[in-house]
Amino acid sequence: MTDFAYRATGRFWAELVACGVTDVVVSPGSRSTPLAVAARNQEGLRVTVQLDERVAGFCALGMAKASGRPAALVCTSGTAAANYLPAVVEAHHSGVPLVVCTADRPPELRDAGAGQAIDQVKLYGDHVRWFAEMPCDVDDPAYFARLAVRAATVAGAGPNSGPVHLNWPFRKPLEPQGPVPRFEPTVGQPIEPVQPLVEADVDAVGRLAGRRGLIVAGTLDVDDVEAEAIVGFAEASGWPVVADAGSQLRGRGPLVLDGAEWVLGNSAPPPDVLVRIGGPPSNRAVIDFVAACGAADRLLVDSRRRWEDPSFGWTAALASDPATLLMMATDWMTSADDAWAVAWVEASADAWDRVGAVLNCADLLEPLLAATLLRSLPVEVPLYVSSSMPVRDVTSFWPPDALPRRVLVNRGANGIDGVVSSALGAALALDQPVAALVGDVALLHDIGGLLAAALADADLTLVVPNNDGGGIFSLLPVADGGSEVHFEELFHTPHGASLGDVASGLGVTYLRVEQADELADAVYQASGVTVIEVPIDHDAAMKQRQQLADLAE
Repeated sequence: MTDFAYRATGRFWAELVACGVTDVVVSPGSRSTPLAVAARNQEGLRVTVQLDERVAGFCALGMAKASGRPAALVCTSGTAAANYLPAVVEAHHSGVPLVVCTADRPPELRDAGAGQAIDQVKLYGDHVRWFAEMPCDVDDPAYFARLAVRAATVAGAGPNSGPVHLNWPFRKPLEPQGPVPRFEPTVGQPIEPVQPLVEADVDAVGRLAGRRGLIVAGTLDVDDVEAEAIVGFAEASGWPVVADAGSQLRGRGPLVLDGAEWVLGNSAPPPDVLVRIGGPPSNRAVIDFVAACGAADRLLVDSRRRWEDPSFGWTAALASDPATLLMMATDWMTSADDAWAVAWVEASADAWDRVGAVLNCADLLEPLLAATLLRSLPVEVPLYVSSSMPVRDVTSFWPPDALPRRVLVNRGANGIDGVVSSALGAALALDQPVAALVGDVALLHDIGGLLAAALADADLTLVVPNNDGGGIFSLLPVADGGSEVHFEELFHTPHGASLGDVASGLGVTYLRVEQADELADAVYQASGVTVIEVPIDHDAAMKQRQQLADLAE
């Protein structure tokens, strides 16, 4: 292959940087040589090398989620590209912008028995916003400049941001045959995400002024200004907010309720209006409440126009950006009566008092662990929270005295895979300390991410409640199935692994704590890559969860 491969990839990277891309995660391989070498020689583009493509995919996901900018990926052909699939699926469902560049064999080597040659055309199916097969023999840098702009725009301009896939077939020789060409951008411009506002949506919300409303907020990608705008709407309308930890709304005043799940459908009065913003709720009590809510007006706000909700119980689907919409509607709103909001605030506060009394008299189990972490972790440190029980615990047990903080979650496909790698990506993109709350199974599932963090010398603190297996399954009906369902073997799956030995083998700091004050000190003082293990008595944890669930009755 002549050096037009380097002219193509060089122009591509130059324009991608001009569009605002600053990070590319590269995994080593031969067929991807032109992409990798050109990227490494591109000014303004930081190259992070990851040995494992699955780790690389989630690392780029964490980078893009934390920075708000598209992140790029580069790998060789074959199963290397297939290993990106879990991260691509998560990015698709959570709207995270990725530019996925997979190297490939040229057409004459496909279906011909050549090594590392699989069918990579539309490899990720409908999980990408756009797919393009690169031409092998086009020596037209301007074409690749325009292609880069389209890739960055489709991935990151939104409102339906997400991954794009560019498949790059290369012929040999793969190495540059002369000096690697460098380019200045000619057409690329910074890409800013679109925040759509539909005037009819403002009218639809404004007409509900004076009614008794409730806002349910799932995962939101908003900054402090946008979060305060949402809370400002809640205050103007007198509508309480039931918010997931990943909504970025927790800790922002009494109308953002703590302890809400213990009063939903019980002691708090029913709303006339229900508005859902952000992703689906993580906790079962909130999901069930939304599904059963008999409010006359139920609004689902989704600027991506996907309007996904399994209850199908909405009377109106709004296409505006939630923060922009509620900010614009604030001046229209008047409170129905103070008693409505006060009833919710007081009921939630009473519920939290009961929850807090249980936690204060208990050993360090997952609920108190979550509350202690939220209180002790410096507010400027983002917290990446794993799916399964950690995200539910951080949402349920966010204490009233915990300050607002940035919480990152992979709640698109809701898998536990790649959370360590995602948190690493966030730490690298932000160039600051990041903490993560990760279950023992999730940590073991992503040991490659822990190795990557050690090799990168990142500032990443992993707090790991270790209940020796999949504790969440003990909360499901299958746990009562007895020996016939082989519960311990197939679901709980106790592993008996020593997390201390795992950490030591990878050369990272390891601490084991058993008291809340020890955890607070360890979290506050942690630096570098640190694993903080909190051993959890599984049986005691299940008893406490039942005790806490009974508080809602």
